[in-house]
Amino acid sequence: MKTAALITVLMDVPVRLSEIEREGIRALSSDAVRAARKEGRPYKLVCRARRAGAGVRASVRPEQVAMSNPMSGISGASSYVYFETDIFPGLAITEENPGLYATAYGMLADFVRAVRAVQSPVATP
Repeated sequence: MKTAALITVLMDVPVRLSEIEREGIRALSSDAVRAARKEGRPYKLVCRARRAGAGVRASVRPEQVAMSNPMSGISGASSYVYFETDIFPGLAITEENPGLYATAYGMLADFVRAVRAVQSPVATP
């Protein structure tokens, strides 16, 4: 849901949950997780979104991340958003362990924005 909300708000493209390819972490064994960390490429649940014509291709799935990538240090409730744009290639925002109120507010704000976007979709040229 968070990925759909971010796409709707940041990319001005309303997206349904069913349009996002999803793969959870259940298929990862504890041995695979330990081995990946030992190799210096821990698993992270990564959300991706890329423009595709008038729409967006999006996914959420476990990916191995190199220890040199700032995302590898994200843990707990922290989040990391990385943007590749024509103006700001490589812009990253990190939120360090938001508290209960910050998380609740963020989720509520995302929900309100998503509902507004669905009620008045952005016109496509």
